[in-house]
Amino acid sequence: MRSHLLGLCLMLVCIHLTSLVQGQSLLDTPISGEYNNQSLDRILEDIDNRYPVQIYAPDSLLAAKPVSYSFTGQPLKEVLTQLLEQTSLVFMTYRDYAVVIGQADVIGKERSAGFYQSLDQVLLSEEKSDDDLPIVGNIRQLNADGTALIEGTVKDASSENPLAGVTIFAPAAAIGTATEADGEYTLALPPGKHLLQLNFVGYETLEMEVELLGSGRLDFEMDKQAIRLDEVVVSSQSVEANVSNVQIGVTRLDMKEIQKLPTFLGEVDVVRTLLLQPGVSTIGEGATGFNVRGGQADQNLVLQDEGFIFNSSHALGFFSTFHADLLSNVTLYKGNIPAQFGGRLASVLEVEMRDGNFEKYKAKGSIGPVSSSISFEGPVKKKKSSFITGFRSTYSDWILQRINVPEIKRSSSFFYDLNLRYTHRFDPKNSLILSAYATRDKFTFDEQFGFQYQTFMGQAIYKKIFNDRLFSRLSLTASQYDSDQLDLEGIDESTLENSLQYWKLKQQISYTPTELIKLDFGFSSILYRVAPERIEPTGSQSIVRPSSTERERGLESALFVNANWNISPALQISGGLRLSIYQYLGSKTILTYPEGSPFTLANSNGSTQEEGVIASYVRPEPRFSLRYKLSKRSSVKTGYSRVTQYINQMSNSTTPTPANQWQLSTSYILPQQGHNLSIGYFQNFKDNNWETSAELFGRYIDQLADYKNFAELAINDHLETELLRGVGRAYGLELSIKKQTGLFNGWLSYTLSRSEREVPGINRGEWYVSDIDRLHDVSVVTNIQFNQRISLAFNFNYNTGRPTTPPTGRYRGLNGEIIPVYSARNQARIPDYHRLDIALTVGKGYNRTKKIRTSWTFSIYNVYARRNAFSVFFTQPALSAPVANQLSVLGSAFPSIRFNLETF
Repeated sequence: MRSHLLGLCLMLVCIHLTSLVQGQSLLDTPISGEYNNQSLDRILEDIDNRYPVQIYAPDSLLAAKPVSYSFTGQPLKEVLTQLLEQTSLVFMTYRDYAVVIGQADVIGKERSAGFYQSLDQVLLSEEKSDDDLPIVGNIRQLNADGTALIEGTVKDASSENPLAGVTIFAPAAAIGTATEADGEYTLALPPGKHLLQLNFVGYETLEMEVELLGSGRLDFEMDKQAIRLDEVVVSSQSVEANVSNVQIGVTRLDMKEIQKLPTFLGEVDVVRTLLLQPGVSTIGEGATGFNVRGGQADQNLVLQDEGFIFNSSHALGFFSTFHADLLSNVTLYKGNIPAQFGGRLASVLEVEMRDGNFEKYKAKGSIGPVSSSISFEGPVKKKKSSFITGFRSTYSDWILQRINVPEIKRSSSFFYDLNLRYTHRFDPKNSLILSAYATRDKFTFDEQFGFQYQTFMGQAIYKKIFNDRLFSRLSLTASQYDSDQLDLEGIDESTLENSLQYWKLKQQISYTPTELIKLDFGFSSILYRVAPERIEPTGSQSIVRPSSTERERGLESALFVNANWNISPALQISGGLRLSIYQYLGSKTILTYPEGSPFTLANSNGSTQEEGVIASYVRPEPRFSLRYKLSKRSSVKTGYSRVTQYINQMSNSTTPTPANQWQLSTSYILPQQGHNLSIGYFQNFKDNNWETSAELFGRYIDQLADYKNFAELAINDHLETELLRGVGRAYGLELSIKKQTGLFNGWLSYTLSRSEREVPGINRGEWYVSDIDRLHDVSVVTNIQFNQRISLAFNFNYNTGRPTTPPTGRYRGLNGEIIPVYSARNQARIPDYHRLDIALTVGKGYNRTKKIRTSWTFSIYNVYARRNAFSVFFTQPALSAPVANQLSVLGSAFPSIRFNLETF
């Protein structure tokens, strides 16, 4: 009997009921033997040695009193029942080869797939435990997700003062954390042997190898010494991050968790996962972009590493442009934005790609009904340089051709995206990253109209550690975004072309002058170049006349500094200042208007040709956030940020299309400025397994642009004549509750919000709700982790219908034409939106001796086939009142199956 694996039984007894089914034949094994005055552990050891069964039981739980039994061909089930009937122990089977004996009160506890993976690692390991290694914890304290939680304090070896900000890193697991102001830390790791590395400014690097059996305490003492530190990458956040982090309004996605969620046609999607978070919404299927806390889609700064993504969607919003298998971190800052980011009013979505593996080659791929993806990674030179690349594409037209709707049969959709990243480590202090990104979309509907758009981007990032207190990150990015709107038939057959280029240089330096203070400062500069917007006829019958606008250029620069200060174990603040400087550059033809008069062509005094700097703006943008811990598991946070946006997407429709033009701020189109304020309460329960939060937010926007009725935005060199300036505000409440692990895990989020505008010339100058206003938004995400192989996930989403402007009457014109009369702006709403999705993931059981892991994902999007309205439009039948019509982009349930494969 393997009694040396003390406590392993307590790790195994929570196996799911499916294991009972698998182990049924094992319990029928006939057992024979004569045992006189022997202890239970000796009897079980004899059965273990003589029969094809492995028995796990800790010696301390078995009765020491000798017993006598005689068995002649009795089933193993009866034998175990007799042996344990006078004890408080019970037994269970695991798979088809093991029996586990343990206390009854621990059987049936909820465990995640990670728990079972850790279990298999122990069972399959043939290595003996090293008695010389320090042992931490007991397997009885193994977490439900299969990890063990190490807690402890790091102190100065001589003074015994606690050290804040010490990095504790486990290289083999690529997991790390940092100590709090009181020197305390928590680190979740899988059980087994781990080399722990401790690094801190001005102290000698400390390394210790430990044998981790379960959750426990491990304290460290560090000696002072001037040393050179390597860069340490921390790939996980503290289990108390919900309470401890100083920034408010921050959402971080777990890349492993989003793999399990139901998605449209099975494609793993970053943006659609964000839509399940509080404060994030979209106007419906078929809409590009997303909305954060009442902001427009173009008010989100979307970054892949340091590069801007101007359109984060494929296939008109059904898929995001991010290849999830290549990402390391996804962070959304909602409103309260650190000083190193700027240029947008509502949010920053920071998507970080990961480096390729420096030790061995890996591949991962998936195949679905409409799209597939594949990725490769590995060393170019072991431990020195690596690469990672990924490709995704769609082949959806075969499905469109099988839909018995003529308009759909004549439609087409295609996209691809390609990523390549190369990382080279010159030495422990210097590394270079080179990356390239390319994506292209083309969509046509009924051979009548369509869009095509593409992005090409290249980046170079150089990281340098100057000394143990100073770290530098220098980046250079170049990108071009092209978009075309296609009219494919009739006398309007034409192509409307747009193009936007930019070059970006950014230098960010991190400096740690003391143990309690960290500074981030630097500069950035972005040169925008908007190519002439151009329209060209494409058919012989087209009456469209070729025309184009003038080229535009703008330079947006900034200086920034941000400081984090741990004032006390309870109080931490983060403050910063961003000074943004924008210049609108010539050559450009500028209309002049009489002072104080509206910007209209009729009011123009003529035009002049301007050169050099035509307009310039300097905007100070302070940022501040504060966190105060009420206890170890609760805190309050608040934050304020002022932000300025110098480039906006021009669209007078509810959702901007990929072909809408990006407009720079000019002499007449002033930059928008936002003031964001948040305050919230955060509380964790049950050893941080439950996270709850409540946040109040508000935003006020100066120089908000809205559009005149029937504004003409295409091929217009003087867009100021179509715009009205006003102010905007958004405010609301976000509630969230999340369960991290267990048989049932997931989250519930609710947002109560309002997004309003006040623009002279619209709605009699009174406040009105914006196009994207949604009063109520509810998301429920539930994941049922049956065992390590099978999980079932549900998403349910409900939100209030968005505003619309319906006709309220009509009258007959002088020439007999019927002219509709519309209500005030956005005074009605389309029907409410709700949808249920489901996904079942079935994977091959974990086995460390195999090099390939496979899984299948079965999903249904829009389970009950809700015909959610994307918009409501009105038609005028002859001799009758206007009729409301509902447009539903997806009105059916969409089942999907996807095969996933990974080498490791």
